[in-house]
Amino acid sequence: MPSVLGMLEAREKKVREEVARLREEAERVQAALVAAEGALVRLAGARETVAEVLGEQAGQGGELTSGAVAGSTVPHRGVAS
Repeated sequence: MPSVLGMLEAREKKVREEVARLREEAERVQAALVAAEGALVRLAGARETVAEVLGEQAGQGGELTSGAVAGSTVPHRGVAS
């Protein structure tokens, strides 16, 4: 029959391994969070810049269009049957 101290040591080893695994997972999640937050900041900045440019264009009497703009890429569409 195993001793109480031996059982406690075995249990402690399992818990230490779980703590190490969870720390690694937390580090991975933290890195993913930092990357996602960076992407969010960049996207928000891009949106603000586009809104500013469009606002300046509208303020200068520029016509805002929802169609193709000179120099933009328009996808080729095949002939419908």
